[in-house]
Amino acid sequence: MIKTDEAGLKINALLTKENELLTVILAEQRVLRETVKTREWNTLEATIYKIQLLSDQFNQLEATRSSVVQELVHDEDLDIYQISHLFSSDLRQSLLENFRLMRQKLSVSKIENESISEYLRITKDFIQNVFDNAVPQSRNTVYSNKGTIVKPMPESVIVDQLL
Repeated sequence: MIKTDEAGLKINALLTKENELLTVILAEQRVLRETVKTREWNTLEATIYKIQLLSDQFNQLEATRSSVVQELVHDEDLDIYQISHLFSSDLRQSLLENFRLMRQKLSVSKIENESISEYLRITKDFIQNVFDNAVPQSRNTVYSNKGTIVKPMPESVIVDQLL
């Protein structure tokens, strides 16, 4: 049964807008990764702000698309493939292609986020290890080979100061 293609066209238009936004978000994520690596903190802040704005826009589009789908299928629990069969063949192909592209871009975005997160985690762990070894805190309990508690003391601390 083919329902009116008006709702399908609206869903397809929303998917197209979401795909366009995701393309921009992916480009900004690449910039974000480079600014983290090159330590350009002002550019990093600006890029994070842009990504947040774009993400908010994406969430609004997604909420709109979800409400259009809910109006179309009411209380039925249908996935995009089942919904696409409610429309004409040409619209169905376009709808599924846009949905596939969106899922692909979301996967790429997730991978990009995970790589940035992993890079930051490794860097943080390295810096924390350097600080723990160079300037041990009194709250750390260190045990010797014989099992006795040893107060951690810095092996050496060099402060380079220009006057």
